[in-house]
Amino acid sequence: IVSATGVEPNVDFIKDTGVELASDGGIKVDMNLESSLKDVYAAGDACTCSWDLAEHWLQMRLWTQARQMGTYAAKAMHCSVNKEEFWQDFCFELFTHVTSFFGMKVVLLGLFNGQRLDNSYEILLR
Repeated sequence: IVSATGVEPNVDFIKDTGVELASDGGIKVDMNLESSLKDVYAAGDACTCSWDLAEHWLQMRLWTQARQMGTYAAKAMHCSVNKEEFWQDFCFELFTHVTSFFGMKVVLLGLFNGQRLDNSYEILLR
């Protein structure tokens, strides 16, 4: 039996600052992970991506994506301070997660059981 619990934004400490929150309670961020408050950035479980997402991408709120977002937010802050142009990189194009179960390596790429695909695909789950 594998039991997993979901994650939710834990942002009570910032609610009185006027930062804009999404309907799921996360801090709304733009493509540079900047919130509605200038020079305030958020990443990982605390934020909700508010840009136009790729068709098959979704925010999973897992540590792997949070790690990527933290690195990305740091780059965005650096570029902002140094007035450098910053482009969104590939890390947000495909969800990836690597873990292990019972000593076997498990790699998940994208939506691992075909969620959000149209009916032209046959989905086999075991």
